[in-house]
Amino acid sequence: MSTPQSTTTSPAFFRPWQQFLNPSAVSLSISFSESTYRLTQNLNYFLPNYALITLLIFLLTLITRPLSLILFICICGAWVYLLFTREEPLTLFDYDIDQKIISGTLCIMTLVALFWTHVWLKLFLALVIGGLIAFLHALLRAPEDSTEDSPYGSLLNVVDSPRGEYASV
Repeated sequence: MSTPQSTTTSPAFFRPWQQFLNPSAVSLSISFSESTYRLTQNLNYFLPNYALITLLIFLLTLITRPLSLILFICICGAWVYLLFTREEPLTLFDYDIDQKIISGTLCIMTLVALFWTHVWLKLFLALVIGGLIAFLHALLRAPEDSTEDSPYGSLLNVVDSPRGEYASV
């Protein structure tokens, strides 16, 4: 029998939406290297939020196909319950099921549902739109630690001095 595996619970998994949608954190980057820094930092930090937005876009594209929508809502519920919210291992007939087997079964179940419902184009459309939203958000949002870990260091921390000159803080 396998040992219990700790999984990440969904409330701690997502970043706060107030932080994600903070309009004061939006600004244009000053260089290409700053843009790539923002992309890597924000994509790593907000990846669960971007995935949820893409999933919601995919489910919205299925509004015209209610049976497919219900099927994929059930599949999403299975993913969330079996991988993210359980604290104890899944036991079937006094045998602990490994997380890899659960993940593989969920992947196969999702692929079968995609083949059966013929919604590949809608999935592709949702991935493109979600990817564009994630790319634009990650590019325009300045990370909180942008001045400490930035390739420019404290050069980005400038304020207007009373004499009209720029001074480093």
